[in-house]
Amino acid sequence: MSSQNSIKENKIKYVDNTWDFKESFTKYSNHGFHTYPAMMIPQIARRLIEMYGLKSKVLLDPFVGSGTALLEAKLHKNFKKAYGIDINPLARLISKVKTTTISPDKLNQEFSQLIQRCTSGIKEINFKEKEIEKPDFHNIDFWFKPQVITDLAVIKKNIQKIQDQDIKDFFLVSFSETIRRVSNTRNGEFKLYRMNEIQLAKHNPNTLKEFIKESAENVKSMIEFYSEANKNCAIIVLDEDTRLKTSIGDDEIDLIVTSPPYGDSRTTVAYGQFSRLALQWMDYAKEEVINIDKVSLGGIPTKDLVNSLGSPSLKEIMHKITEKDPKRARDVLSFYVDFDKCIKELHRVTKQGAFLCFVVGNRTVKGIQIPTDDIIVELFQAKNHYKHHNTFIRNIPNKRMPKQNSPTNITGEKLNTMNEEWIIILEKQ
Repeated sequence: MSSQNSIKENKIKYVDNTWDFKESFTKYSNHGFHTYPAMMIPQIARRLIEMYGLKSKVLLDPFVGSGTALLEAKLHKNFKKAYGIDINPLARLISKVKTTTISPDKLNQEFSQLIQRCTSGIKEINFKEKEIEKPDFHNIDFWFKPQVITDLAVIKKNIQKIQDQDIKDFFLVSFSETIRRVSNTRNGEFKLYRMNEIQLAKHNPNTLKEFIKESAENVKSMIEFYSEANKNCAIIVLDEDTRLKTSIGDDEIDLIVTSPPYGDSRTTVAYGQFSRLALQWMDYAKEEVINIDKVSLGGIPTKDLVNSLGSPSLKEIMHKITEKDPKRARDVLSFYVDFDKCIKELHRVTKQGAFLCFVVGNRTVKGIQIPTDDIIVELFQAKNHYKHHNTFIRNIPNKRMPKQNSPTNITGEKLNTMNEEWIIILEKQ
């Protein structure tokens, strides 16, 4: 399936294992800078660009996350501009750093000086028993051991001394990833769960060593990226909300590649909890940090189940969930109400003939799988003229997501979450 003509000859919705990329290396270029929940693997973004964006000049990812689509646009010769939007400040920071070219000479020089300052600073604190200013946020001693807090404070202080903002942000991303690795949180979790006492007793990380290792890997990737990147492609990461009118112009976008949030962070992907410790260490405002999941799509349940959304599939599924649990039904509905607001904005900013590519998961609520792929197609087609070209169904071999959850919070009672993804291809007519 190398051409759009061959794609159109196939049926609309089908399983295609060529989208699995099971054995592919997903951390090439700057894609390995920072872990992030439910990351779109770069091979998918790249393939979507090659299939539907060869004539495109301006790309948009309205739910940018860790910036996979933006980085692929930056690595592609055709694009002049790529926009990313996200309400999560950590997502915006990661996306900005991954797509910003930095001179290798300047980066190596700053890295060498930063290591020296951090090493001498930690030695001075430990041997001369000097004090260093530490952040004061709730439960810091619960999530970090005393020596780790001291070492992180020294590293943070010395990163802040860097004058070049792009380089400072670069090392803040390494710092953020280090925070997660040296914290008392359980490995592989999205939500904030502390290690048990046995694990904590064995947990004595060398914070500076972890930071240097993470930074060195990112420096190496950045040097390679510097020579590969399309420096004529401007990356613009917006602190805006796709549910509202953004600063993007009318009919400006000719390709959308995105993986929207799944909705209901309590049982699926808690982006806010994942980001919280790093954002607290980097002094983001308390309200901004703790409200990420609440202000995300579907973060606030609807007041009732009355809606005018033009999706028969949603109407059917809402009826089934309501019969089991009306409260959970309002949680579910809130996501699609919010997503419908996004559709209005995406319709405004896209050109006629633009392709819109959505990588979605069909989550399960109360034992009922929700056909988000069908609902999205129906919501777009309810108000505007969009052609549904294809929906490819892929297995998720490696995506950073929980394979099971506990929707009832009853010990031992778990259900499978999302082991497949649906890649929806729409065209604005």
